[in-house]
Amino acid sequence: MPLQGRVSGRLALLRAAGQLLVAPRPRPSPSAGATRTRGSACGPRASLSAYSPRALTPAGVGAWGTAAVGRRAGVRTWAPLAMAAKVNLNTSTDWKEAKSFLKGLSDKQREEHYFCQDFIKLKKIPTWKEMAKGVAVKVDEPKYKKDKQLNEKISLLRSDITKLEVDAIINAANSSLLGGGGVDGCIHRAAGPLLTEECRTLQSCETGKAKITSGYRLPAKYVIHTVGPIAHGEPSASQEAELRSCYLSSLDLLLEHRLRSAAFPCISTGVFGYPNEAAAEVVLAVLREWLEKHKDKVDRLVICVFLEKDETIYREKLPYYFPVDQPESAGPSFQL
Repeated sequence: MPLQGRVSGRLALLRAAGQLLVAPRPRPSPSAGATRTRGSACGPRASLSAYSPRALTPAGVGAWGTAAVGRRAGVRTWAPLAMAAKVNLNTSTDWKEAKSFLKGLSDKQREEHYFCQDFIKLKKIPTWKEMAKGVAVKVDEPKYKKDKQLNEKISLLRSDITKLEVDAIINAANSSLLGGGGVDGCIHRAAGPLLTEECRTLQSCETGKAKITSGYRLPAKYVIHTVGPIAHGEPSASQEAELRSCYLSSLDLLLEHRLRSAAFPCISTGVFGYPNEAAAEVVLAVLREWLEKHKDKVDRLVICVFLEKDETIYREKLPYYFPVDQPESAGPSFQL
């Protein structure tokens, strides 16, 4: 065979081999949004929805080889080494890795890692304005003026706080931050052991202060831990100030991290012994005054109670702090 023919044949073989090594160009995905395949060994693929899993790594080509050939050919290719491996929140012992992994997920992708499937979306939680609609509530002397916008920023819900899909839930913690009884224990069990591991690095927390961690397996992205005062019997002025500080410190972290929604449990009213009605007065005053200054920086603050007794207390006291209009023809009214 002439020399020219032999050279042409070798070039053809080399071109064919090169095509096998280079990942094919992506075809447009039929859907507009990126999705993640369950059971994938890789992390989030928001920018890779147009690729098929088979096209990403051709048979017999390693991650380094794919990336290297792609650079030589001037083609943009996928390099698995550049992506974080998917983290199993049930077995991982590295809270930093898990926290970083969760931050890279979309809200929809995070659902795969929730400890529960019956989670409650924020839009499903009625506002106080919606709750009071159609109910004529007569309050002789409300403590604050009517403000419809503020009534849309506050909610009362009797539910399991660990199932709320909000930016942050507040944990009524003890000073060690390592878990305990009541809502504290429930949050740690639902979030998983990685929450405790991160809390170990926070070096405890003083009464009235607050610290923030990731939410891990919780529908909430973050947990804000605050330590309430122990007050058996009539609370003192200093104990009342400490309870106020719990809520204000938690709200400060909400602003610092630019979070738009949060759910609060009844802090200090369990084994810490703070009287339920006295605590509700403090809570509603703090939330009302804070919202008057920062209403544009949050979408919703949820008072999440567990006991029927607390739900009754807040239903009775909310109209004094967040007055509502009385419908013209709402039937008989009741006086609080």
